[in-house]
Formats: sequence, structure tokens, C-alpha cells
Amino acid sequence: MRKSRDANPFKAMPNILYPDELMDKAYNRSEKIAGELRTTTRGLSTPKSKIIEDNKIRTTASVISDNLLKIVEKTPSIDNLDPFYREILEIMVGSDEFKKSLAAVQWASEIVKKLGTQYSRKVKKAQSPQATSIVRKEFIGRVSSVLKQIYPNMAFLGVARNKLKNIPTVKNLPSVVIAGYPNVGKSTLLRTLTDAEPEVNSYPFTTKGLNIGYTEEGIQIIDTPGVLDRPIYERNDIELHAVVAINYLSDMILFVIDPTEFCGFTMEEQFNLLQEIRKTFNVPILVALTKMDVDEIEGLDKLEEDLGEYEVLKVSSFKKEGIADLRERLLDILDEQGLMGLLEEE
Repeated sequence: MRKSRDANPFKAMPNILYPDELMDKAYNRSEKIAGELRTTTRGLSTPKSKIIEDNKIRTTASVISDNLLKIVEKTPSIDNLDPFYREILEIMVGSDEFKKSLAAVQWASEIVKKLGTQYSRKVKKAQSPQATSIVRKEFIGRVSSVLKQIYPNMAFLGVARNKLKNIPTVKNLPSVVIAGYPNVGKSTLLRTLTDAEPEVNSYPFTTKGLNIGYTEEGIQIIDTPGVLDRPIYERNDIELHAVVAINYLSDMILFVIDPTEFCGFTMEEQFNLLQEIRKTFNVPILVALTKMDVDEIEGLDKLEEDLGEYEVLKVSSFKKEGIADLRERLLDILDEQGLMGLLEEE
């Protein structure tokens, strides 16, 4: 059985505070603590100025270091991502830049923490209130410089978070992906199989979004306009990643062919796309010949001969002919793969 797909993991990414916001947050926290110390340090042997400046330094270091570390810890590890979401990450923002930016933020967190320890020691050795103030200002300058260095990385992660957290979640259900050229009847077949208007989920790799419907048995059927509707050699790098992403969604492929050629593509072109899909996806493929309510389809016998190695069902969404048999066969194939147990887990 396939690995369970969790909800969108990027929703866990925390809000990204930029350098000025981080410095303001740290300043406000340190000033609050300093105000409390001014009324609670009477009678101590250590000069009040040292105590206050030392706490300002340690508080500032802690607030900034902890906030930066939170970004790293709350952001899902690329290496541990579900392959589907890994491909989405690559498509939307780029994995290398994402890793690089997280590494830069972790580096800054460690540096700020070390600077806090280093300047805490310095302020304790200062000989006058003026000297303690100078040490703290020097510390603030060093921290500001570190944050300035990683500003591009934080900006990148902020944009990435806003993009990635809005990715719709595809449910962890047995999934049938519909493929085939445009206008062959995929959307109509999807509506007929699911007896409902499909949800349209917007994804970065298709301008029209994924169309997702559910059968009464709980099977998830996904139409992928703009993804599996033309030959691989016509695609750019982003679109190839899209094909890979869809690969991780599919438990089987329902390939739709319009033998009437009213779709604008010849039977030969449609058959060739089917052959490409077979090479790309290592899952069962069921072929549906649509629009079978049309009389005397020329070349149908030759097409069926070419499709000899595939399991083929003839359907008419218009007359609802063959739909019950198609739905039953989808269930059988998924059950043969041991996937129907996922419905019991829901």
C-alpha cells in the first residue's frame, strides 16, 4: 500500500518576520525586562547598568535566535516531504533556493546566539556605565549586520510560505487520474462517474486547476487539464515536474479516447499519447472509448486492434451507457492493488 499523504505540510510554516520587525520585537522585549530590573536591582553589588545592559543583550539574542530557529524547525524538511509536495515545491519556488535560504537562517540563528554569549561576557567586564552602553550598541550593530546578510533569504522564504501554504490538499484516497487529449470528453466523464459537479482546485502546474470528483464509494477521480493532454516532448521543465507530481497522485490511469475524432485529434495521435502515458506511469491503465452513441465510427475496428494489449471499455456519457461497468471496473482494479482499505481509514 502506498504511503499516506498528510495535509499540506507547508501550512505549518511560521510567519516570517523581516530584520526590522525582528529587531523591533527584540527591542520591545529587552526594554520591558530593563524596566522591571530598574525597580528590582537595589542593594546588589553588581552595578545596575551592567545588569540591565547584560539582560538587554541576552534577551535580544534569545528573541532573534529563537525566532530564526523556529522558521527552520517549523518548515518541513525537503528530504522528508511526500514526493508529490516535493515536486510542487520545485515547481513553485525551487528546492535548491529553498534549502539554501533555510540554511542561511539557521546559520544566522547560531551566530546571533554566539554573539549574545560573547557580548554578555564583554559587558560584564566593562568599567563604566558608558562602556556597558557602548558594548551593547556594538552588539546591536553586529546582529543587524547578520540579519541584513540574510534578508534576501528571509524575503524568499516569506514569499515561498505565502505560495505554498495555499496549496489545496488532495485527499488520501484511492485515486484515478484521467488522461487524454483536450475535448475527448474527460470532464463530462468525470461528472458522469461521480454524479456531481467536481471541485476545482487551483495548482501551480495547470492554469485551469485540477478537477476532482468522488464516487459514492469514495474513490477520488482527478482530471488534469493542461498536464496529461499532450506529448512529453512538447513540455518545458516546469511542465515535466508537473507530470511527475501527478505521477505521485495516481493509483491508476483512466485514459480517454474519442474515436469520432471530433476532438480535433486523430486516433493515431491519441493512441501515441496513450503509449507515452504508459511509459511514464507505472500504474494500471484502463482505456475508455467515449462518444460511443455516434453511429458508424470510421476506423474503430483498426483502433480496437491497436488497443489489443489494453483493457478497453466503451462508454457514452450522453446516454449513460457503459458508465456502471466502468465504475465497477475502476473499483475492481483499485481493490486488486489493495487500496480500498484506505476508505476504511478515512
